[in-house]
Amino acid sequence: MDLKSHSDRAQCDRQAEAAKALPSQTEWKGMGTRRFPSPTVYPVLTLVLLLTLGIALTTAQGLSDRILGCDIDTCAKQFQRLQSVENGVMGPDKECITLRTYWNCIKKKVRDCKGDLNYLTVRTGVKNRMGQNNCSKNGRTLGPEDEKTSVPTIPSVCSYHGKKVYKHCGLFGDPHLSTFHGDFQTCKVQGAWPLVKNKFLLVQVTNDPVTGESSATATSKLTVVIKKNQDCAIEPYLMYQAQTDALPGAFHDGHTHYGPHKAVELLEIEEGKHVEIHIRYIATTIVVRQIGRYFTFAIKMPEEIVNSTKGDSNSGLCDRGCPAHERINYQEYLATRHKKIDNLKEDSAIKVQMPRSDAEGICREAKVVDFYFDSCVFDLMTTGDKNFTLAALSALQDIIKLDPSIVNSQLNRTDFRKYDKTFGNGAPPRTGLSWILAFTVLLCVLSCRKVH
Repeated sequence: MDLKSHSDRAQCDRQAEAAKALPSQTEWKGMGTRRFPSPTVYPVLTLVLLLTLGIALTTAQGLSDRILGCDIDTCAKQFQRLQSVENGVMGPDKECITLRTYWNCIKKKVRDCKGDLNYLTVRTGVKNRMGQNNCSKNGRTLGPEDEKTSVPTIPSVCSYHGKKVYKHCGLFGDPHLSTFHGDFQTCKVQGAWPLVKNKFLLVQVTNDPVTGESSATATSKLTVVIKKNQDCAIEPYLMYQAQTDALPGAFHDGHTHYGPHKAVELLEIEEGKHVEIHIRYIATTIVVRQIGRYFTFAIKMPEEIVNSTKGDSNSGLCDRGCPAHERINYQEYLATRHKKIDNLKEDSAIKVQMPRSDAEGICREAKVVDFYFDSCVFDLMTTGDKNFTLAALSALQDIIKLDPSIVNSQLNRTDFRKYDKTFGNGAPPRTGLSWILAFTVLLCVLSCRKVH
């Protein structure tokens, strides 16, 4: 090896040793200049920090807004008001009805009150109280209108002294009639017809065709005439009249009550939509609602007064029902028209404006049952107007309010299997005679085959 090569190798070894002695570029160097990340990282970290802070503040503000908007006290105040309502309005189940109403009000507040300690405390307390009273969460509840129905004390002469057994009647929709005697009918009854007619009272309705291509009719005018009573309603007569787009909050002369201690009183429950007339000396309540362009009617009257006109051909539709020639077989219609829609060549006088399957879905969602489910579907099929769904629901609610015991006889039916089975594709069910005839024809056919 020459001297130059030896010298170069020695120099390389010295440089390698020096390199080992130097600290690594990736090694932490205490207070060195590379302790912190590169300056390009700062904007990213700043942005992440600001976003995190913003989310935290937004969440806190949202929680604060919910709690501030909780307003659970409105439910407690409603509960206190309902407890002051007379027991006669709710019957023996008053405690459960008021608690159930309180519970439903609380449930509606859950979105605004989530996280509020007071809300959770009240919710638990009401739930426990319902359990102590064996109250179910499903059943009758009360609305704002019930807070106005506290019955004033009236003198004996203007109180009803007969048996406290009542009948009820309702008219709504296309129109559909629930009579005093428990019959359910769907009728044409176009024009003016008396609903109730006795020595105390006259109620008359006018039914007009529903606009559009539908051949249906509905109640567009309603008149109530309360006849003179020497002690409690001394005027010759008291009249209340409602017509399309006008549901007054007073009688024809502007008064809302007559007689000692409001023996006759009109309550405007919801302006332009819902009124009640109380005739206390005959223990009678009338409920009138305007839904869309048309009216619903319901009445509760003592059985003794209802029976006083039994057999009278002029007593009104609530007593004797619709004339036979004015009735529509709604069960057959529902069974035989469910696949037809807007068929102008159809021979039926009642055209179909909505498929039955669509109408059924809407009416099930509205939670109407039995005859009121039938009526709801019928009206949607014949008119296509969804206001009739609310009419059926309101009619059901009014009847239950006037006679809570009716829920015990409900089947809660929401289908037409029985009607479909009975009427099939439009053919009437076979009678005993038709079965005998069919069997005879079959025997003749078999006999002819044997001869040949």
